[in-house]
Amino acid sequence: MKTLTIFFCCFSLLTLFLNPPCLADTGLTDNTPEIVSESTCRIATDESPDIYEALCFFNAKYKAVATGAKYLHHAGMIKDYGESRKEIYCLVAENLTPSIIERKRLTNTNDYYIKIKTKLDLSNFTRAEIRNNEIEKQEEHFSWQEEMEQTVYKTIRPGEEISRAYRYLRKKEWRMAIIYLNHLQKKYPNWHEIYFAKAVGYYAENKPEAMVDALHSACSLGNNEACEDVKKFSEHHEIIKLK
Repeated sequence: MKTLTIFFCCFSLLTLFLNPPCLADTGLTDNTPEIVSESTCRIATDESPDIYEALCFFNAKYKAVATGAKYLHHAGMIKDYGESRKEIYCLVAENLTPSIIERKRLTNTNDYYIKIKTKLDLSNFTRAEIRNNEIEKQEEHFSWQEEMEQTVYKTIRPGEEISRAYRYLRKKEWRMAIIYLNHLQKKYPNWHEIYFAKAVGYYAENKPEAMVDALHSACSLGNNEACEDVKKFSEHHEIIKLK
């Protein structure tokens, strides 16, 4: 009887470790508060609604992903993605399906506004990691011509498109990143994320004037991180002046 009791207790402990309560069927998704996020985007001249609405929608989703990732990481639910963070977050945002609270073209301005709510859990990031690995393997087989031409998608897929730039930057392929971003800029002339990514590439190439020009462009289009970076560089580097 004592042997049976000891066996049962050991079995119960083993079950506890193999199936921890935090991964029970109730799940993180059901217990996670909804994240509300919003974005306002400048509409470029002759830019189609399909483009500016998709970009603004993506920007709002990316903000939600960044917020959710911070708390999921603190809770030990996702890892620190380090240098891959931007590309992973972009792919999470690309495939996120939030509810739209409000969307409208603002009166008396050339801006578009959207507000969303969504939830995130480990599965969102796991799928993004898998997709990121798939795309990176495809890019490794690009021909020399494909690398030089850096063609962009004909469809509107901002998350996947900008994630390629951040993969180039992670792999320290600075020139390839700039070439690709120049092509992407023709498709999305008013997307602040392109100019912010270009600033990273210019910094790595030791081109401070080009970097700060890119940061100014990103800042003027609504990228707050770029605005903060402009201030920091102007304070610590005499060569860089605020325009």
